[in-house]
Amino acid sequence: MFHPKYTIKNIAYLVFVLILITTLKGHSQASFEVMDTICNNDSVTITNTSRIANTYNWNFCSGNLTYAPEGDNIQNQGNLYGPAFIDIVKNTEGYYAFITNQTNNTLTRYFFGNNLLSVPVSYNLGNFEGIIPPYAQGIQIVQDNDIWYAFIVGGQNADSRLVRINFGSSLNNNDPTPLNLGNIGELNSPVDLFMFNENSNWYGYTVNSDDNTISRFNFGSSLTNRPNGLNLGNIGNLDKPCGILPWHENNNWYLFISNSNSNRITRLDLGNSLFNDPSGENIGNPEYLYQPSDLTLIKDCEMIFGFVINSNNSIVRLDFNDGITEEPAFTSLGETSNLFGPIGISDIFRVGDTLYTFVSNNENSTITRLFFTGCNNSSLIHSTDRSPPVIIYDSPGIYNISLALDEGTANQEYFCKNIVISENPEFTLGNDTTIPVGEILSINAGQGYSGYFWSTGDTSQIIEVNSSGIYSITVTNEYGCPSSDEIEVTVDVGIPNFITPNSDGYNDTWEIPVLRDTPDADIKIYDRFGKLIISYKGSDQGWDGKENGKSVRPDTYWYIIDLKDGTKPLKGNIAVKY
Repeated sequence: MFHPKYTIKNIAYLVFVLILITTLKGHSQASFEVMDTICNNDSVTITNTSRIANTYNWNFCSGNLTYAPEGDNIQNQGNLYGPAFIDIVKNTEGYYAFITNQTNNTLTRYFFGNNLLSVPVSYNLGNFEGIIPPYAQGIQIVQDNDIWYAFIVGGQNADSRLVRINFGSSLNNNDPTPLNLGNIGELNSPVDLFMFNENSNWYGYTVNSDDNTISRFNFGSSLTNRPNGLNLGNIGNLDKPCGILPWHENNNWYLFISNSNSNRITRLDLGNSLFNDPSGENIGNPEYLYQPSDLTLIKDCEMIFGFVINSNNSIVRLDFNDGITEEPAFTSLGETSNLFGPIGISDIFRVGDTLYTFVSNNENSTITRLFFTGCNNSSLIHSTDRSPPVIIYDSPGIYNISLALDEGTANQEYFCKNIVISENPEFTLGNDTTIPVGEILSINAGQGYSGYFWSTGDTSQIIEVNSSGIYSITVTNEYGCPSSDEIEVTVDVGIPNFITPNSDGYNDTWEIPVLRDTPDADIKIYDRFGKLIISYKGSDQGWDGKENGKSVRPDTYWYIIDLKDGTKPLKGNIAVKY
């Protein structure tokens, strides 16, 4: 499963992309096993099921496309003039970006070296004596038989054309050979472009914005041939189409096309070959899309993502959670990183733990660099061990774990998985409470949890109690993530807080009615200095305010009552008055 725009660039780059975005399964390749969902601050154990390799490079907090990107603006170095579309390739020299300019119909080359965060070296290759069409649009860089080519579409009405520029063996060639291939396939203001090789033959597709059609090119076995062209008409209710992108999934080919007028995406189904006649349907949500100009797709960590740039300087993410043939979920990322009239967006590249894509800004002649960086929420960020250590994530979220085998060699392989770190449920049993003797209290842990484990042994949401004690519970959510709380329940047994032992018949004795039912209870009374005044059983009559037959002096005394039923002893004070 891969992005076919990548497959045509060169063999080395094909290998590079396949190891980045293809799900590799089986013990003969890069692979590992880890639970899909793990509780916050729990140990994460990873089992490496890969082949034996010379090097292992683990990243536990890799850049994640489910979050909004960071970005910066690469200022114009004097060589951009109303940039339209951008294509980025990597060869043995490093990363190159080629950008079409609409203001003066020229081609600009950026060279980043081996670091996409570096300041690129910029060079304007000119308009090749007018061969590049006016209002230049889509561009793609491809390699065939060790020769590099740039293909460009553009022009309006009768001026619409396809152009081939031959760079020879080096993309650093400042004097490539251009050729106007003419209007192939009834072009009418063609916009975006992609080229592909299938069964050793070269083909191309472009969309025509003025008459809402698709044109296909056939070069045969070599890109040195002049292609034949065919206009396939309007398929899938195209409405001012702009960006076009292929996708290969489960042996089927699809084309995704952005429509500027209808604010929708068209998906074309071509079956098992991009040379088949397609069928199409509209997907998309005008609530998020606003005059979309270009789009890109990538499969990363077993998930398919799309990114669409809007003319109002915003970016929308597409999440194909239910598969490429289903309606994606749309998420607006807002106006991101100083976009100014964006037109083209490049493919997405993963380099180390960071993903990159670039957007050309037509209005202010700049390039916006977007990047999805790694995180710092794991106890360990990197490892080079075959069997990685146990790690812990300290915050809930979606994280990428990636493994590269033999990185930087011809045997390099890559595998990545998303894991969900689930938040522990938050709940409370409420404040400690007191109930009268004989009353039943219902303690409710709340709805929505998958498991309830009370200290009483109950496993229900609600328990009923009528005795003093501390009642605790652990609840778990749908992922077995626990959270605990406890509540102290005190039974008010009607303990008087004073006596007046003056033999007037009122409050002469400290009596506790509940003790009549607990004859084994132990009652101890102390003075303020901790001296034991009296000790007696619940079966005895209450205290008459005397110590060894003599009346105690008026003061405050302390009691401890042990009901001998396993509950917490009752403690308090009693005042003696005369």
